[in-house]
Amino acid sequence: MNYEPHQKVCIVTGGNSGVGLMTAVGLAKSGAHVFIACRSARKAAHAVDYIRQVSGNADVGFLPLDLASLDSVRTFVQLFEQKNLPLHILVNNAGIFNKKGLTQERFELIWGTNYLGHFLLTNLLLEKLKISAPSRIVVVSSDLALRPTSIKWELLGKTTPLNFIQLYNISKFCLLLFTAELSRKLNNTKVTINAVHPGFVQSNITIWHSLSKYLGVGISPNDGAYSTLLCATASDFESVSGKFFDSQGEEIPLPKAAQDVKLAQELWERSCLWTGCDQQKKKVSIQYNGSEGIWGPYSLKLDNKEIAAITTNVVQQVLPKFPTKLLVINLLRFLVKFQFGSVLLILIEAFKQEFYMERHLDSAVVRQLSQDPALLQKLKEYLGDDLVLWRSEIWANYPSQQLIPFWHKDSYPKLLKGEGKSINAYIALTEVNELNGFEYIPINSLSSNSSGQFADPFSGNHFFKMSEEQEQQAVPVVLRPGEFVLFTEQLVHRSIRNTSGQVRISLTLRVTPSSMRILPGYTPIYNPAVSLSGRGDSHKAI
Repeated sequence: MNYEPHQKVCIVTGGNSGVGLMTAVGLAKSGAHVFIACRSARKAAHAVDYIRQVSGNADVGFLPLDLASLDSVRTFVQLFEQKNLPLHILVNNAGIFNKKGLTQERFELIWGTNYLGHFLLTNLLLEKLKISAPSRIVVVSSDLALRPTSIKWELLGKTTPLNFIQLYNISKFCLLLFTAELSRKLNNTKVTINAVHPGFVQSNITIWHSLSKYLGVGISPNDGAYSTLLCATASDFESVSGKFFDSQGEEIPLPKAAQDVKLAQELWERSCLWTGCDQQKKKVSIQYNGSEGIWGPYSLKLDNKEIAAITTNVVQQVLPKFPTKLLVINLLRFLVKFQFGSVLLILIEAFKQEFYMERHLDSAVVRQLSQDPALLQKLKEYLGDDLVLWRSEIWANYPSQQLIPFWHKDSYPKLLKGEGKSINAYIALTEVNELNGFEYIPINSLSSNSSGQFADPFSGNHFFKMSEEQEQQAVPVVLRPGEFVLFTEQLVHRSIRNTSGQVRISLTLRVTPSSMRILPGYTPIYNPAVSLSGRGDSHKAI
């Protein structure tokens, strides 16, 4: 495809079917250079051929986009940027109605796809739209967006409830608030944004929409694209912004909730944190010399491709794995031994279906990492040759979450007993930075007031209350994928609320000499401790 300077360049999300497809056809007929964005390359290929055939315009292409993955959104924008083209029209059309689940970043699937993915996409393309101005953004919402009177924030980080329509309505309501807020931010620019309700369209979004054409109900996708194309191309709409239009291009009055400026601003601020779109991480490299109880960073004997493969395995095979047999066996074992703390933890994990915490060496990639020569060398420098791996934990820190918000030490006085030191190896499988990792309080910032506020009744770990002044002295741990640090039980630390917009995956290996006894307690460890002195040798817990 060759770009001509007079051409408008357009992106249509969900441009492979329904209203999106007919919107892409209409833009192509106007002579525009059109890119459709969707997940399926196969469906996109058929759609591109159809658009070219119907419009007589060869300048139609496809770029992969999964709006349920913020990483996919970022990759899409990178691919588009590589084409060195302007952008005059962005149509945020794609959407889902009745699917259930979570996005890659653990947001509710319908809301995350319909709203949050488009929020990040628009923000990442905003400078391009400004440079290419006059330009327009069109958001496909729904008349169901007029129903909500508030946003139930607590629902946005949970899996889709039975009443999925409520989340669909909220997702479309958020698109209206987004349209209004971005319109205010684009004031005095030549970029406009408007929302449209395409009507009840005979599309494939639900079975009822698919059947509607046989029942003589609704309008065709071609008619459903009318108001979108009107906002995208009509000269009468060149300076119109922040409005909501129906399928005939008539303005829809907004209810009070959709005009709530404070709510729109709060949604914008939360969305920026969730997507990391306005977070600028510092390009820092920190050396930890051991004076604070932390050493590194060091690098594993693995290249970037090997680390990426391990991370993919952890995300796709370990985190979603449901270890039914091990759960049942250990649940019965802990009940017989009256280890109610372990029973409680297993029940919580089963309820939340999160099995990455304290899963001990049930994964080949965890075993591979624990035997890394560079890691073993550093561990032996601190503990000697007699090493026992008694606990392993995979940490997945999702956007806008904070795994352990309390300042604490990893001392485990109720789980370990005996003479000797212990050490913790923290391995970055993805980038760890000041926006998503963990931070510690320097020893010289600790005071006599930093005594333990309370202790975990099962592990014995102490949690601390720090003053605001002390917290300001906190030092972040910054690591590239494949790097690791070692830290002792004296390190006072906590996780950072993840505002990077990306999932942070790391692995903590807890190592001790064989002279230390491993006590039964608050843990659902599925396998015995393993000697790192001889590959695969087990170490019997007491």
